[in-house]
Amino acid sequence: MEKMQVNLTPVGSVLEFRQGETARVFNYKGYQYTANSTDSLIKLVKAKGSKAHSVIAYNDDGIKVILDDVVVDREQDRIGYSFKHSLQYDEWESILTRGCAFDQKEFIKFLQRRDEGEVQESESLMASIQQFKYVTQITGDFTYDNNNNYTFGFKIGEAEGTVRLPQLLYVNIEVYLESGLEQMIEIELEVRRPKSENEKPTFVLTCPKLSRYLKAAVDHEITKLKTELEGHLIVAGNI
Repeated sequence: MEKMQVNLTPVGSVLEFRQGETARVFNYKGYQYTANSTDSLIKLVKAKGSKAHSVIAYNDDGIKVILDDVVVDREQDRIGYSFKHSLQYDEWESILTRGCAFDQKEFIKFLQRRDEGEVQESESLMASIQQFKYVTQITGDFTYDNNNNYTFGFKIGEAEGTVRLPQLLYVNIEVYLESGLEQMIEIELEVRRPKSENEKPTFVLTCPKLSRYLKAAVDHEITKLKTELEGHLIVAGNI
């Protein structure tokens, strides 16, 4: 047991001992708001900040706000928003960022799950893909026409035919949550021929221009920010 020595100077006839800890002084660390969309961040700035004292900074990753930069005797109240992708973007993310290969059944199922108008001319595309169902042999090399399509021959038993598929798909996608901006995104379609009669064709989707679409989505959010919060101090950077 730890021993403690106490020196006492008696005053009066009563001696009282008390042991314990004093109450801690409250340390205010500043209120941290987290927004999940640019619109939500704008509403928070209008409700909690001011044109005179708020500071707003943005970059490609998101937006940060100091609500009152006059405060120096404690931590400042802040708002943060890291650009958040929409559910629709999440469903396309593997295709957009890395590319994705489908067999015929997987590709048709994926297209069937899309909302109406999400993929342009999706019905004719599915009809073309479904023609592969009974294909036992693909003959000849792919040929390309001037309308960004390619055509190849196939053989079912003794019968022969052709299938035409677009080289490019056009998909309407809202990149960021509640952004209000739907972009027409170009998806490249490649058909990989089977290497043997027992294999089926593979459909590969990629998006080489993704960086352009992401930049356009960020630019849209920043333009909205500057328009809705006109008169506030808004800078490119990090705070």
